[in-house]
Amino acid sequence: MESSFSNKGKGDSEGGILNLRWVITTMLATWPWFLVSIIVAVVCANIYLRYATPVYKISSEVLLNDSRTGAKGDEQILEGLGLTQRNGNEIGNLIRIMKSKPLMAKVVTRLKLNLQYFEYGNVKTTQFYGQTPFKVLMPDSLLNNIQDKYSYKIVFGPNDTYTINASEKNNWKGKLGYPIELPLGKVTIIRTGELPLKEGVKYSFSVSPAMNIAGGYAAKLDIVRPDKMSSYINISIKDDIPERGINIVDTLVRVYAEKNIDDRNEIATKTLEFINERLKDVNKALTTVESGFAKFKETNKITADVKDQSQALLENTTTTQKELTDKEVQLQVIQELEKYLTDSKNKQKTVPSGLLVDDGGAIGKIIDKYNMLQSERYKMLTYSTEANPNVKTVDKQLESLRTDMQLSLEATKRSLQVVINELRRRSGSIDAEIRDVPRTEMKFLEFSRQQHIREELFLYLLKKSEETQVAKSATVSNVTVINNAENTGAVQPNVSRVKNTAILLGLLIPMLGFLARRMLNTRIIAKSDIISNSNIPILGDIGHNDSEVAVAVKSNSHSVLSEQFRALRTNVQFMLPDKSDKVVMLTSSMSGEGKSFIAINLASTFAISGKRVVLMELDLRKPKISKHLGLNNEIGLSTYAVGQAEMSDIIQPSGVEDNLFVIPSGPIPPNPAELIMLPRVDELFDHLKQNFDYIFIDTAPVGLVTDALLLNRFASTTLYVIRQGYTFKQQLQIANEIEENGKMQRLSFLINDVVHKRGFAYGYGYGYESGYGYGYGYGYGGYGYGKYSGGYFDEKEEKPRGFKKIITSILSWLPGKR
Repeated sequence: MESSFSNKGKGDSEGGILNLRWVITTMLATWPWFLVSIIVAVVCANIYLRYATPVYKISSEVLLNDSRTGAKGDEQILEGLGLTQRNGNEIGNLIRIMKSKPLMAKVVTRLKLNLQYFEYGNVKTTQFYGQTPFKVLMPDSLLNNIQDKYSYKIVFGPNDTYTINASEKNNWKGKLGYPIELPLGKVTIIRTGELPLKEGVKYSFSVSPAMNIAGGYAAKLDIVRPDKMSSYINISIKDDIPERGINIVDTLVRVYAEKNIDDRNEIATKTLEFINERLKDVNKALTTVESGFAKFKETNKITADVKDQSQALLENTTTTQKELTDKEVQLQVIQELEKYLTDSKNKQKTVPSGLLVDDGGAIGKIIDKYNMLQSERYKMLTYSTEANPNVKTVDKQLESLRTDMQLSLEATKRSLQVVINELRRRSGSIDAEIRDVPRTEMKFLEFSRQQHIREELFLYLLKKSEETQVAKSATVSNVTVINNAENTGAVQPNVSRVKNTAILLGLLIPMLGFLARRMLNTRIIAKSDIISNSNIPILGDIGHNDSEVAVAVKSNSHSVLSEQFRALRTNVQFMLPDKSDKVVMLTSSMSGEGKSFIAINLASTFAISGKRVVLMELDLRKPKISKHLGLNNEIGLSTYAVGQAEMSDIIQPSGVEDNLFVIPSGPIPPNPAELIMLPRVDELFDHLKQNFDYIFIDTAPVGLVTDALLLNRFASTTLYVIRQGYTFKQQLQIANEIEENGKMQRLSFLINDVVHKRGFAYGYGYGYESGYGYGYGYGYGGYGYGKYSGGYFDEKEEKPRGFKKIITSILSWLPGKR
């Protein structure tokens, strides 16, 4: 037993709702509850692990190559001039493109992931991938253009029959291998033979828009750059079917590589389209010239001599004419590029630059810069919109470059025109010589020159076409697979984490339950409940009495309860420092808190020590001491006070200890308070103080009647009895008010009914049981008690009936129920 004259000793460590000692002692005292809770939690965890679908992590490593490998030297020149710069966020752009829904939608379409198959089990549903017991055949044009999700349940019957239903009202019957018309379109269901097809088992298949499925997989995709200094990335995805996850990651890399090649070949493709269109026009013009030339020669019966003469004249003018032809070809290319730029349809397209002679000089550099920005803009639109500030910035740069190109083309065209005019002037002498020849020869020479110009232009375009084709075929992707996708193992559920969590929950749930009981409880359970509500010192505590014997302390007794009373005796003696301090009064807030039990045994403890002790039964409204000690209560204080008995008549031996005497209450009077105030009561106390070493007064509860306050004039100290798990917290205010107003001498608390073995140690090492019934309602001449459980020397209880019986049964199953 702990005893104290102050409630400040352990306030800091035990004053809170939750403290370490409470946790430990609660677990030790109620360990069966925690054990059962842990077992149940672990069983639930094993059931969860048995039926949970494992999720696997699929990983692949990809290296990002330098996108400028094999590029023209002009790109390095432009970089040196500040007209372009290397994209420092190329890996970031790659990650964002790979995680984009449009790219993943291509993966879904290629793998047909938007067509899913399921089998319903008793507990969980299994999804098939790869090998399936049946397949739904439909055209790719139908599967890839689904706009809404369709889900159907299917049950197979005998003779290859099946029944499909989408709801209770919509059912379709069909046969394997034969087409059937469903709301999504015409499909054919076949047996695959890969897995057994079970009759009567419920299957299902669903068809969803590719973009919807792509969004789910894109969200699960994780792409990280492990090393910021390197150019490789790790691509991973979590999937409950490893084979599907591997296919998704590998196909994603392939689809990206194809897209990257297509993006990088876009300029070459546009150039080829332009060249092919021009080749058609030039070929048509060349055919027309050659046809006219042949007709001319046939009509004029041109001989070899004329040809030789014309040929000699042409050879003399070859250099000037070839230079003039080249410039005219360049001028036509410039004019075609101007026409291309002014067409609004080509505003968001790359500009073909392969036609420019010697890569076009400054114009070629501007076109390369323009095409690079167009490609960057296209990549940005895969993961953002045109309203994005970065896209708008690129649009402004493109517009500026477009204007620069138009100005440069105009300047180039003017310079070419000057050169052409000069060449034509220089060829004037040649024209004069031609005019000197006969008319037929002059006409022949004109046809030859036109034919030569068209042939040169055609050969030039054909050469550029071949060069572009070679460049296009040599384009490779900017990604290289380091490690193909592979299954790294299951990541969900984490077996150890699930089991550890189950054990933790098994500990927490009972603890939270006990904590909730404590927080919601309105009765005094712990020392902290007293410390936080009162400054009155705690003198000691008395444990729970399992027996029904009234006297728990005897001279030869060495029980825990006996030692507690002996310790209490020492504490009480400290409260009575003077020899004249002999009277100890016991009171409480209400009935049932164990005053009489403590009074009997505390008085007996003092008597055992050799002191003459008298115990006064002054709970005149409902006396208990004489009944429990088997004494005659027909004569007592009530008869003495009114003059019907003398002092010697009412002082009786206790029958417990030789030095212990008892003054019974006598018959219950109609006016106990007035009786206590009679002069004969004062005379009795004077006599007792002269003839006894200690006087113990068992009085009525001060929270219900004023008897204790009236008897305070005789008391040297007062023990205010509080019963654990029974006394209400708000009833401490009764003792606080008495202390503040000085209505009782040396008031201190005594805690009763502390259950050590329960382990609810809120400062004492005791448990509690809330739910004690109680009833008061002091009436004239009696208390009018209701029934209550717990405590000591209870009145005989009636068996609970009806609703009360149900409540009692429920409480009997609660932890800590006594």
